[in-house]
Amino acid sequence: MQMVFFNKILIVLLILAGISIFLPGVYASENSCIDCHKTLTPFIEEQKRFNQIRIQHLERNAACSLECHEDRIRQLATANYQQWQESLHAIKGVACEACHGGDIKQATKEKAHTFKNTTDPESPVYYTNVPKTCGNCHPKELDNFENSTHFKKLESLQLAPTCTTCHHPHTFTVLNPEDFRNSCGNCHSVYKNVAPFDIPLKAEDMLRKVNKLKFNIDNAREDIFWAKKNGTDVGQAEKYTENALKTLGDLAPMWHEFNLTHFEDIIDSANLEVKKAEDIVKPTPSPTRTEPARVPGFIGLTGLISLIAVFYILRKK
Repeated sequence: MQMVFFNKILIVLLILAGISIFLPGVYASENSCIDCHKTLTPFIEEQKRFNQIRIQHLERNAACSLECHEDRIRQLATANYQQWQESLHAIKGVACEACHGGDIKQATKEKAHTFKNTTDPESPVYYTNVPKTCGNCHPKELDNFENSTHFKKLESLQLAPTCTTCHHPHTFTVLNPEDFRNSCGNCHSVYKNVAPFDIPLKAEDMLRKVNKLKFNIDNAREDIFWAKKNGTDVGQAEKYTENALKTLGDLAPMWHEFNLTHFEDIIDSANLEVKKAEDIVKPTPSPTRTEPARVPGFIGLTGLISLIAVFYILRKK
């Protein structure tokens, strides 16, 4: 029985082998849709290239494309695009037209690139226009900046810092405390004769105090968590911490006034709120009672008399 079954399988295999011998030129790859249709496409090479760029635009959700600009505005635009691509603006979907202008809905380059050159005083990214351009998305920062000495000098002399002096264009990074020594030092220095000369160090110190405030708030919140677990009423402590957190959130816009004395006072007030919270969840231990000095006992008196006697004998000798 098994022999008959085996013979049947062998016959089928031989038949299939015979078919493959008589049809030697049939392969799946030669019958693919791609191989056939790519020779029928109506697009010329230039059209294919721009179609690929359009696809990459859609994939990246970006208004401007590196492939489109790198061979037209050369290395500058390429570097700007790469910097922007790694910035928080790119993550939030804020693309080129938000600052430079233009119309991304237009199909042609001429209609899409309807923006003014950066050297044109009417350009949104012209030096003195930058604050208002940034203020479209950062209104609180603009309000504080307009109250600063920097802004007043920018309006009158047009020779003062603007947003892109500290937040470099296309990267838009927030400076670390160490960065302020160089950034503020570009103007506030003996060599440039712009007083106060100690501003770079003060600015660096203020940013360190902000980081210390964050650390203090985190510690207080952790202490509140464990105190609550232990049954302590932490309602008031949580309110104090929330006040400190709100102040911390207001510090970034407030910084743009560049009033370091006022800024430090606000940080100190927030730290005071944190201390009030800590006093509730970690009360200061009461001082221990000081024991009164004891009168020497019998053994102490005996030792004292012995010392006096030895001292008397030595003097007699």
